[in-house]
Amino acid sequence: MFKSGIVSIVGSPNAGKSSLLNKIFQRKLAIVSNKVQTTRNLIRGIYNDEDSQIVFVDTPGFHKPRNKLQGIMNHQIDEALSQTDLLIYMLDARYGFGKKEQQNLLHIQSISTKKKICLINKVDLISHQQVIELVKQAQDFNLFDDVYAISIKNGFDEANLIKTIKNYLPEGLPFFEEDQLTDYTNEFYISEIIREKINLLTKDELPHSAAVKILEIEDKPNKLIIVADIYVQRDSQKAIIIGKHAEIIKKIGKLSRIELEKFFQKHIYLDLQVKVRKNWDNNLDILNDFGFSE
Repeated sequence: MFKSGIVSIVGSPNAGKSSLLNKIFQRKLAIVSNKVQTTRNLIRGIYNDEDSQIVFVDTPGFHKPRNKLQGIMNHQIDEALSQTDLLIYMLDARYGFGKKEQQNLLHIQSISTKKKICLINKVDLISHQQVIELVKQAQDFNLFDDVYAISIKNGFDEANLIKTIKNYLPEGLPFFEEDQLTDYTNEFYISEIIREKINLLTKDELPHSAAVKILEIEDKPNKLIIVADIYVQRDSQKAIIIGKHAEIIKKIGKLSRIELEKFFQKHIYLDLQVKVRKNWDNNLDILNDFGFSE
């Protein structure tokens, strides 16, 4: 009896959705940052074992859209909700089921009738009594079929979660080859790694203003040549990414190369240029050029 299905991971920004995906696969599939709305695209990880194939979909965090990019991100969430076989809702235990979370749950209920699991993450940051209260509150919604209190940072029982997921998936044939880990491209992975390093090194100075476009990937026997543009919206933001004496852009390149060399197992030559495209996040033509589409 082979099980296969799509499992969408949803929740508010910074609840730990991408961290969950990376933990399950024991490698980085999605970039992680303390900044909200780090995930901009649907990222799929393909889990295979002897009796199942589970396609995990990491989604952007729920948010009120303020530009066309965020509108596309919200559309992606709804797309994932409508096409899933099972839904995992992640909650940041520190904030509980406030008004915003309850609005998220009502939205989910209006779109998806599929089985749902609630993962209350970061329970290491609250008291044991608070954990008990949150679990009871989640159960009282009569929305979730299972509720788990976990700490991804401190480790949790991924095998037990996988077992629970399988219980809710339909029988069926696999969607992908059994050795395939994800369905995104090398271009997408490279751009995400560069964007992660931008987020890391610019902290709160560039909340959501940078995009990365891969112009060229040339695979040679002993090295991979990558040419990419980093786009921001203002000259002041360009100055932040470049930094004094080009220190920041050099660090972005160095950290990106280190991680990409581990992934591709070869020397990386990375050419990064910083350019300004005003209001790129609110221009559909530019967004389409960057790979975002509704």
